[in-house]
Amino acid sequence: MHRTTLVLAVLLTLLVVSTTAFAYTSDRMDFGEIDFGGATVTFVLHHDHLADFREGGSRAGRLEEAKKLFNIGDIQIVQADWGAVGEVALNRYLSGDSTYDVWRLPHYAFFMLAPRGAFFPVDTILPPEYFEQLPRITQVKNERLRYDGHLLHFSAGVPDDYGHAPFAVVNLDMWERENLGDPIELYQNGQWTWETLERIAQRATRDTDGDGVIDQWGFAWLDPATWIFANGGAITRLNEDGKVVFAMDEPATLEALRILNDWQNVQGISYGDYQMREFITGQAAIAIMPMWQINPQEYDFRHAVLPLPRGPHAERSIFAPGVADAIFIPANSAYPLGLVALDNFLFPLDEYEETLEEWIVNRAHDRFSYEIMWEVLENVDGDAAYYHNFLGAWWEGETPFGAVVGGVMGGGSPASIVGEVAPRAQAMIDEYLKQ
Repeated sequence: MHRTTLVLAVLLTLLVVSTTAFAYTSDRMDFGEIDFGGATVTFVLHHDHLADFREGGSRAGRLEEAKKLFNIGDIQIVQADWGAVGEVALNRYLSGDSTYDVWRLPHYAFFMLAPRGAFFPVDTILPPEYFEQLPRITQVKNERLRYDGHLLHFSAGVPDDYGHAPFAVVNLDMWERENLGDPIELYQNGQWTWETLERIAQRATRDTDGDGVIDQWGFAWLDPATWIFANGGAITRLNEDGKVVFAMDEPATLEALRILNDWQNVQGISYGDYQMREFITGQAAIAIMPMWQINPQEYDFRHAVLPLPRGPHAERSIFAPGVADAIFIPANSAYPLGLVALDNFLFPLDEYEETLEEWIVNRAHDRFSYEIMWEVLENVDGDAAYYHNFLGAWWEGETPFGAVVGGVMGGGSPASIVGEVAPRAQAMIDEYLKQ
């Protein structure tokens, strides 16, 4: 009897060990036992954000740890170009090959896949407390991009969450040389406004070598969507009923479009394209660019980073999150909870904060810029998020957004052009979001 009791005790101990071998608690929740049963997990992506986990990387060995912890047979990647990765993910979903996939997708692909029901609604397996622990900018994106009433974002593993947030970057040497004032003082005194910067840009824009051709400008190229947000306008709004509505007929948006055309095509105080070459080469006093594009190593001048300047319709400087890549689980996932646990293991929240800190330090060469970048990213304005890509890009004239921008930049009346496009735009919104 004693021997039998001992044997049972040993067996019971082994049973307890075996049933807790794959138990996992992340910094967001207790997942319990996670066991992939030897399945192969595939990451579909355009940028290999797993590179740091491989040999020679800063977090080498973590993939092997994950495989052992969660009984994963292998972790593979399928990599495609930025413009093609959405189609790759869709094809895997339609063919049934995506049952153990994790997708890192650019912003444009959201509206390619969401209407097809290709994303797993993670709020059906994760409690509200889970989402409350995510970074602020991820929470904002999640609420703004609910689809069919559900949340789809769960990961803190994508630096593009903050990498696309727009900032104003100034050439301090030019400001000093041209006697344009102190941009930091302007911001601190509440004068970091379009009205003030228009006068400054007019003074900065000139022919510097006497050949009769303008070769220095106040502003580098201005992105139409970002400029709309900086004035408190929007392309789409989330109304009180939770419905997304076309919002380009708002006075703030119409005024932003009018001023954009005036500065670029009438006054000529803004010049260039999205590559920001004029700013990089020291020919522009101010550039409005996403965080990822700020690269002091390319500058032969001192710089500072500020928020977007406040437009005449904005009550304060708008802290817009911009667009971003995001990580999704396909709707036909065989083990969605396990894939969330794997993501949490690979991308803990403290490393998200560490990486963000590193990004900011590499771009902010003074205390003011450092503090401003943190302030913007910790207080992003959700309604300024422009996840409207199904309405087209500014250069796509056949799309609603592209038609508006092209028409206004061609000299047309903003209100008239928006009025013509609005019915088609709202119909597209309703169709895509199933409103």
